[in-house]
Amino acid sequence: MTTTTTTIPGGRIKELVRYFLRLGFLGFGGPVALVGQMERELVDERKWLTKGQMREAIAICQSLPGPLAIQVGIYVSYLRGGFWGAWAGGWAFILPNFVIVAALGALYVYLGDLQPVTAIFYGVSPAVIALILHSCYRLAKLGMEELRRVCT
Repeated sequence: MTTTTTTIPGGRIKELVRYFLRLGFLGFGGPVALVGQMERELVDERKWLTKGQMREAIAICQSLPGPLAIQVGIYVSYLRGGFWGAWAGGWAFILPNFVIVAALGALYVYLGDLQPVTAIFYGVSPAVIALILHSCYRLAKLGMEELRRVCT
């Protein structure tokens, strides 16, 4: 399967930056959860990619070392916006995560001994686990569609 890009419309990079800034700030749950969220939003809702393109993006990015969700985000940004789309989308995805982790780390160092703060950190864990399991199910279903099609 080959993926080609065409001429990039003017507002497409701004669209990518808005989407990946939002995903960077609001998305959580690890790489599998973020890739599952991208699959749902970019394939089903926004129609930026086909299921085949998303499957290809995941396969390519899983074969590379490094963080899966960021690689998939940059690859999708490249497909939508070329080199500058990938550059802008990548920074828009990475920067919010960096700021949030740095701020949470500083808060934990400063307030980590307080019992309510510890309870909040432990309370978020089950929600994150549920998101990861749900995303694993969706990604497995996406991958199995190709297997079912080949076998029949």
